[in-house]
Amino acid sequence: MVSVAQLAERRIVVPDVEGSNPSTHPTILPRSDEGRGQSAAIPSPAIIRIGHLCYRYRQYLSMALLVASILLARPLTGDPSVNRALDTASFLLVLAGGAVRSWAMGFHVWRRVHGPGSQRSLVTAGPYAWVRNPLYFGTLLISAGVALMSGRPIIIATYLVVFWLGYYAIILWEEQKLEKEFGATYRGYFDSVPRLVPGFRRWGRREGVFSFPTMMRCMEPAKTAAFLLALALMAWLKR
Repeated sequence: MVSVAQLAERRIVVPDVEGSNPSTHPTILPRSDEGRGQSAAIPSPAIIRIGHLCYRYRQYLSMALLVASILLARPLTGDPSVNRALDTASFLLVLAGGAVRSWAMGFHVWRRVHGPGSQRSLVTAGPYAWVRNPLYFGTLLISAGVALMSGRPIIIATYLVVFWLGYYAIILWEEQKLEKEFGATYRGYFDSVPRLVPGFRRWGRREGVFSFPTMMRCMEPAKTAAFLLALALMAWLKR
């Protein structure tokens, strides 16, 4: 485990790079042929274009879906007790997703480092020891909570399509760039840690340090609170 002082001298790169552009990262970390395993899937040029497009506009699309969910909110069933249970599940999903995203963002300490020549290494600690894309896993949970609270099958179906097509393309696009940059280091991690849904085994060679100030600067707790307020508004509109 590296210390905060060590992190001040080098950049840390997280496997899912939401909030940054992976194409701008310099290739600095030395590669080793040891532990060479299965390579990440090589996406087609079309997937690369879709991934880049979805990455660029993902926040606008998410906001549009949230607004549609609020405006179209209605009870999913005719049974008030079932609807209350579903609403409770929606709040729990958003809370869990926000917690995962906040935890993951606390490892984005590389954002604090500026200037050329910094050594870069792959963050594999915290949630990244359990799943390669904890930010997107958290987004999946939040999206499920919002879609469920909307009570609209069309909204639920739209979230499923947007997430599985859009974020799948983003993840493949990012995997290609991470493997190109980190080589065998990333391939070993790729072979052992699940892509999106956390597994039962934790990655052994963990690197990265959680930073509470970094998590707060990334505004994840505030974003989670905003989603919870949106759910409360939807619940009120469905009364």
